Amino acid sequence: MSVTSIDRSFRILQEISEQPGSLTDLSRALDIPTSTMGRFLGSLQAAGAIQRESNGTYSIGPTIIRLAGGRTASPDLLTVAGAHISALAKLTNETAGIAASVDDDVLHLGQVSSDADVRVRDWTGEQVAAHHGCTGLVVMAYWPEAQIDRYLAQALESFNEHTVIDANVIRERLAHIRSAGYLWTTDEYARGVTSAAAPVRDSTGRAVGALHVFGPSYRFPNAEDIESLSAELCRRAEQISSVLRFHVQ
Repeated sequence: MSVTSIDRSFRILQEISEQPGSLTDLSRALDIPTSTMGRFLGSLQAAGAIQRESNGTYSIGPTIIRLAGGRTASPDLLTVAGAHISALAKLTNETAGIAASVDDDVLHLGQVSSDADVRVRDWTGEQVAAHHGCTGLVVMAYWPEAQIDRYLAQALESFNEHTVIDANVIRERLAHIRSAGYLWTTDEYARGVTSAAAPVRDSTGRAVGALHVFGPSYRFPNAEDIESLSAELCRRAEQISSVLRFHVQ
């Protein structure tokens, strides 16, 4: 490979890491002919350096994520999830984010917002109880049984009138999560917001975080998109999980 080819490859990777895009988007942004860009993307995808998403955009692939973290390093969840969050936000034109498990809570690490005029607020830095919506519940589903029993034995705070605090109903939802791999909730933490989340799990099976997407309930989700979006969310959560498992010593 020539010096020029190496330089172009790095420029493409840098652009994709900052803003995932389609063949046309990347060709325009870097002023590289579409046919040439197509060849470079094909080579990078074959090497696992990038991956082509279902909507035609390209994002950083598992090989680059692994190289960036180092095989023995403990990867940062937000860094590993970054490209997936951006891709989900672009796919749905809504907000996507990643949260980490912290004791009996979840901590919102970061999110990527949509370009829509009406969008949900930024939850970054907020730490909330696990039963307050799908993000925490998909983490709770993979707690040890003793932790679940202890948590559900206490008086659960109701954030609003839609928050589910019945222990039996919560247990049913946890069973659904383990079976389906995801959960949708509406209004349970923020009124007028519908969310979907899938767990991010380490090599022990413990949920260390949750990948989620959410938007105003009046427009999100489209009924016909629920099945495909749920599958995409689970696929991306599993990809993040696979990188975390790779790094466990």
